[in-house]
Amino acid sequence: MGTVLGIVLPVFGVILAGYLVARTPLFDEAAVRGLSNFVFWVAIPALLFRTLARGAVEQGADLSIAYAYFLACGILFLIALAMGRLALRRDGAEAALLAMGAVFSNTVMLGIPLVLTAFGEEGVAAIMLIIAFHSTILIPMATIAVELARGSTGGGGLVAILRKTLVSLIRNPVVVAMAAGLAWSLADLPMPGLLDRFLDLLGRGAVPCALFALGATMAGYRIAGDLKDSAAIVALKLGLHPFIVWLLATQVFALSPLHTAVATIVAALPVGVNVFILARAYDTYVRRSASAVLISTALSVLTTGLVLAQFAPGP
Repeated sequence: MGTVLGIVLPVFGVILAGYLVARTPLFDEAAVRGLSNFVFWVAIPALLFRTLARGAVEQGADLSIAYAYFLACGILFLIALAMGRLALRRDGAEAALLAMGAVFSNTVMLGIPLVLTAFGEEGVAAIMLIIAFHSTILIPMATIAVELARGSTGGGGLVAILRKTLVSLIRNPVVVAMAAGLAWSLADLPMPGLLDRFLDLLGRGAVPCALFALGATMAGYRIAGDLKDSAAIVALKLGLHPFIVWLLATQVFALSPLHTAVATIVAALPVGVNVFILARAYDTYVRRSASAVLISTALSVLTTGLVLAQFAPGP
């Protein structure tokens, strides 16, 4: 338990510090945006590129962790859709956003720091096999579900959605950094010492800055809307999602202990901010998705702690 607390409490302590500081005049909205941009465009890409370029993920990497994780996401997405339509009586677009909230984890801002703290670079290599497909699969899946519910995919609409998603992925610095790092590794290029130290220095800022920025971002959210929906999203995300992932990882795909641990921890992470962003883009389900992000982030200190208690390496 001491090992788990030693991992979880500092991580969420930095998130809390970011939240508290952002509630003061010292750290306004522009500062939050600037720090978030540094994390997303500079620090995290530097960390991911260096890790991959140094061969952390080999050419023959086992993709079973991705198969297990995203099969679980697909199963839970359908369960959440049915719950939204039949139990909560929401329309198709709202049910699709509820379902996205149930499966979309905060993999970058919280997942990478947490896994890196618990398992080191070997854990980061494992989580990358999930991150590589996370937005690629889940954002289009939710977007298409919303568009279908709105009846707006006719006349080439579906192709337009997929094209827009592809363009956004190409412009995503996390995706670009991972692709570049993997290409560097596969080409067996040497890593110059000066470049390695430069990337290492930038990457070391990724963990504290990402956590602080996450907390500061949460300070701008408020609990509002129909809390039944938010509670349903949180219960599915923090409870059922990690259980289904663990079940598939152990009983179907027979993943290694490390991959099982990382996949289950990623599933136990809170709702990702992209759920709120997509809801805001469609101007629907905004307050309920924001509440789900905020509540799940606060409660994830418990869920991730429980999962880490099962899987974290000893002292």
